[in-house]
Amino acid sequence: MDLIRINEVVEKFGVSSRTLRYYQEVGLLWSSHPDNKTQRYYDAAALERLKQIIVLRKLQIPVKDIVKIFESESTAALIQAFVDKLETLDTEIAALSKLRLLVDDFLHKMLINGVKKISAITLLYEETEKRLALAEVNSPISYDELSNTSREALRLNDISIIRLPPMRVITSRHKTGAAEVLDIDKMQNLFAPYGFVPTPGLRDCFMRKEDGDEWIMLMKIPDEYENKTVYMDENLPGGLYAVASTFFENLDDTFALLREWVNDSDDFATDTQRPEMLEEILPWDMVERLGKWQQDVFIPIKIGGN
Repeated sequence: MDLIRINEVVEKFGVSSRTLRYYQEVGLLWSSHPDNKTQRYYDAAALERLKQIIVLRKLQIPVKDIVKIFESESTAALIQAFVDKLETLDTEIAALSKLRLLVDDFLHKMLINGVKKISAITLLYEETEKRLALAEVNSPISYDELSNTSREALRLNDISIIRLPPMRVITSRHKTGAAEVLDIDKMQNLFAPYGFVPTPGLRDCFMRKEDGDEWIMLMKIPDEYENKTVYMDENLPGGLYAVASTFFENLDDTFALLREWVNDSDDFATDTQRPEMLEEILPWDMVERLGKWQQDVFIPIKIGGN
């Protein structure tokens, strides 16, 4: 039986290892560690399941509904998920259509009153017409178009610019170089024996993206702490970050959208000397009750845009 290593899956399907682990934690996906290998491997059936998950997520079907779909032996759950999504889209389309009429009315009033040089409004009108015309073309949609449309529809929540102070952190990487494999329960309790327990949202615990899409945990510790644990410690330099909130099922797209926002900014540019991070912000008891993980996504930035 052919097995594919997690690094190859990440590259082939464009999903992060954190997202793959999330799908596994909610029971949607599975992996194995053959012959005591440290990396996870996926068989053909798991890859086929992943393809189905990705398509459903691109259609913005919530993960909780995808779980129901695969748990059901009939198509009823799938049909209901599509019906629910259509109802949500109908509500959004109705609101956007009303907004378009208001913008259109505003534009005509401006033109009637002789104000004809506000190019931004005219361009907005022309772009709206163009998008509506494209939407009316009944042609098959490619996977790339589906991905782009899904990402555009996601929209970022409010973006914050914050400055993290320098801090000393203990990491989930052993002094031998190997890193712990972390799930949500392990994140809560990994450093508890040494007196360090993360509090979501207090900027004292992060997940950092390493080379090869490996993620490690960083937990703030006192500067004077004598590290006799098996884990490495380091000084996190801090600095400026662009931050946006998201739920785990939209994590990869949120990273991509926030990168695009920074790249398009006139004020900021990506600081390539520092890695991307995320922070759990939903309290653990709410995570367990709701079955949802919420994060702040951090993109390192510096002043000076395009």
